[in-house]
Amino acid sequence: MEIFGMHVEAGKKMYKNVKIGELANFSDFSIPVLVACGAHEGPTLWMTGAVHGDELNGPWALRQFFWDLNPQQLYGNIVITPLLNVLAFADKNKISHIDNLDLDQQFPGNPNGSYTQRIAYVVFNEMKKWANFVIDFHTMGHVFSSTPYTVSKDVPGVDSIVTDKAFKLARIFGVYPNCHLNLATAGGELPGTTSGSIDITCLHHNIPCFMAEMGAGGRWDEQAIQVIRDGIDNVLKYTGMIKEEYKKPGKQMIITDRYFLRCNHGGFVRMAVAPGQLVQKDEKLASIYDFWDERETMTAKKKLFVIAVRHEPVVTTGDRMGFVGCEWHEVEW
Repeated sequence: MEIFGMHVEAGKKMYKNVKIGELANFSDFSIPVLVACGAHEGPTLWMTGAVHGDELNGPWALRQFFWDLNPQQLYGNIVITPLLNVLAFADKNKISHIDNLDLDQQFPGNPNGSYTQRIAYVVFNEMKKWANFVIDFHTMGHVFSSTPYTVSKDVPGVDSIVTDKAFKLARIFGVYPNCHLNLATAGGELPGTTSGSIDITCLHHNIPCFMAEMGAGGRWDEQAIQVIRDGIDNVLKYTGMIKEEYKKPGKQMIITDRYFLRCNHGGFVRMAVAPGQLVQKDEKLASIYDFWDERETMTAKKKLFVIAVRHEPVVTTGDRMGFVGCEWHEVEW
């Protein structure tokens, strides 16, 4: 296997830092790449982490997974880019101060562009050659606490066979809540543009890809890390890359519409609900206080599934209090 300028023999694992460019102080900045070439022929699974620099659960789980992986038992290849946004990671921030661009809006990248665009180009230039399917690991923002969930998308112009494969991979990952969104009708629950993301770019290149949103940013969540480990193992078994029986998921929630809860007042927020909770119409969601009064009480306008809630208590008018599913159905595998 020849990838990122390195030769990986069958049955071996390799690690390399791939240079992207140089900083003003003449030092290089590079992204780490982990590659396992299986002893047996098969597809290539590519996994990414920290496209946003504060998303930590994916990189640590990927490190654990790669450390334990035996390539002698592997049918196909594993490519891992566990830390894509290296300068944002150093800043402990979502995006880099170098160009203030969101890396997950810059794919397939530009070889002559800014720092962020060049990372996207270097990675996707290899990804489109090798990847048969992709898992893109994320977290919610650091101000939230979140239940692990997946996101797969129906994208206008993409072959339904590709999107169906991505949806099946997202479900076999094995978590209960799975967002499955039709971007032709999706509302404004996604801040900013959705073009240029890893998953949508992959789908446009006929590569099944889903997002695994595993906990919240800026801190490790041991439960989410274990969910990642279990999910990767099940995907490998389902795709035949590991010759063991995969675990069929039980009842799963398919969320087809979702939105952010936003406050109308500033102050201190006390959440009344928790991630993973079902909330009935008119049930209390949160209260916002000053030093004298309760300034706002937020209640559910319909039945909701709570994906994430505000972890950071200090809020300003318009801040996001939580992330909820508002339309869903349950299915068996």
